[in-house]
Amino acid sequence: MSDIKVQKMVAAMYKDEERKPIQLSAGQQDIFRLIFGRVHPRNWLAAHTRYGKSLTVALAVLTRVATFPEKWAIVAPSEKKAKIIMSYIIDHAFDNDYTKQKLDIAKGESLEHLRRERSKSRLTFKHTDGSMGEVYILSADSRNKQTAGEALMGFGASNVVLDEAALIDDDIEAKIFRMLGDKMDNFYFKIGNPFKRNHFLKDYRDPKFYKLNIDYKIGLDEGRLNEEYIEECRKKPFFDVLYENKFPEASAIDDKGWSNLITDREYDSALVDKKDVAEFGTRNIGHDIARGGGNFNVWVKRSENFATILAKNSDNDLMSTVGTTIRLAVENKVDWQNVSLDDTGMGGGCTDRLKEQGFRVNAVKLGGQAKEQTKFINRRAENYWKLKKWINNGGKLDKDGDWSELLDIKYKTDSSGRLQIMSKDEMRRNGIESPDVADALMMSFDSTYVRMFERPLQKKKKHKNIYATRMV
Repeated sequence: MSDIKVQKMVAAMYKDEERKPIQLSAGQQDIFRLIFGRVHPRNWLAAHTRYGKSLTVALAVLTRVATFPEKWAIVAPSEKKAKIIMSYIIDHAFDNDYTKQKLDIAKGESLEHLRRERSKSRLTFKHTDGSMGEVYILSADSRNKQTAGEALMGFGASNVVLDEAALIDDDIEAKIFRMLGDKMDNFYFKIGNPFKRNHFLKDYRDPKFYKLNIDYKIGLDEGRLNEEYIEECRKKPFFDVLYENKFPEASAIDDKGWSNLITDREYDSALVDKKDVAEFGTRNIGHDIARGGGNFNVWVKRSENFATILAKNSDNDLMSTVGTTIRLAVENKVDWQNVSLDDTGMGGGCTDRLKEQGFRVNAVKLGGQAKEQTKFINRRAENYWKLKKWINNGGKLDKDGDWSELLDIKYKTDSSGRLQIMSKDEMRRNGIESPDVADALMMSFDSTYVRMFERPLQKKKKHKNIYATRMV
C-alpha cells in the first residue's frame, strides 16, 4: 500500500477532535502502512516524544482488526500506558460506519457507554462471514517480574504491539515474545524511546528487524516541531533519548565499576557484508558449548581479519556436538590446534572425545591462569582483551544480529590492577542472557597461532595452512 493510499484511507475514515479528516504526516503514514499491511514480520520504531505514534498505531490496528479476523495484543509497561492506545481505538471506532458496525458489544452494554467510558481492555469486531477480529491490552509491569511474567504466559496472539518497549525488562520481554509462538505467521512491532541498553537495543542491531527512526529533525521537516521549541528542550534532561533517539553511551561506568568492553562505535565499525571482505591469514574456530538452560552451542570461524558464525544450535547430545566440530573444522580447513573449546564441564567431555579420536584440539580452561598474569585475572579476560584489540585494529564481523552479545560484555580491574570480565553468573543475575556467540569468538583467540594485534591489520602474503582431513 502506497503512502497516497494510506492518506486517502485514513482521511476518509477518521476524524480529529475538530471532526476534520485526520491528515497523517509522512512518517505517520509509514507507521500505519507497516502495521495495517503487516509488511515486515519484525519491526522497530523510535519516534520523538509527542510525535503522535500512539494515535497512528491505534488507527492502524483498528483498521486491521475491523478488516481481518486476527488477534492483536497491545502490551505496555503498565495498564495505564496500554490504555492510551486502546482509548484511541475506542474513540475512533465510532468515526465511520465501517468500524462502528463491526463492533461486537456484550449483552447489556451500549455503544454510547463504551464510547463515553473508553475503559475496555478487550474489543472484538464481527465480520460478515461470522469470523472475529480481536484486540486486547496487557500490562508488563517490571516492578513485579514474577507476577507480570505469569500473567503474560497465559495469553497468545499472532500480532503483538509492544509500547514503551525499552522500559520493559529483558526477561519479561522474552515472555511477551513467546505469545507469538502459537502461529508461524506472526507480527511483532516494538515502539519506544531508547532509555535502556536492553532488548530494545539488541533488536535495533538485529538485521531481521525493519527499523523506522523518527528523530526531532524529521519532526522539524514535517512541521510538527519548531526550532524555538527544540532549543528549549535541549536544556531539559533526556533530550538525547526523547528527541534524538540515542541510546545511553556504552562506555559509561555503572555503580559497581563495570564498563562495556566493546563500545557502540567499535561494534558498528566492525560489521561488514561478507562479500566486501577478502579474508587472509590463519583460520581459527572457537566453540562455545551449551550447558543447558536455554544456552546454545556456537561455532565461530575467525581468520586474521574476519569472523563469521558457522553454526548455532541447542543440541545437548555430546556426540552430535563433537561430530559438528569435526565437520566444520574439515570443511573450513582449520588446523586442529586452532580449534579451541572450553575444557570445563560438558566442554571437557567434548575435548576428551575429540582427543580420543586423534583430534588434538586446543582445550581451554577459561578460569585458569592467564599467560600475562600481571595484566589479566584469567584466560577469559585475556582472550576478551585480545578480541577488543583485534576489532580496534581492523578486525571485521559478518553482519549478524547475534554479534550484539558483544555489547553485553563488561570489564573492570581488580585491586591489583588486573583486568577481569563479568562472570556469566553475575550477567544472569543482571538479566543478561548467556553470551554464547561472544564467548565462541573470544575462544578463537586462545589458539596456538594468534597475534596480539598491536598494529592495524594489513593483508599478508598467503602461507601454507595445515588443516584437518579426517572425518568420523
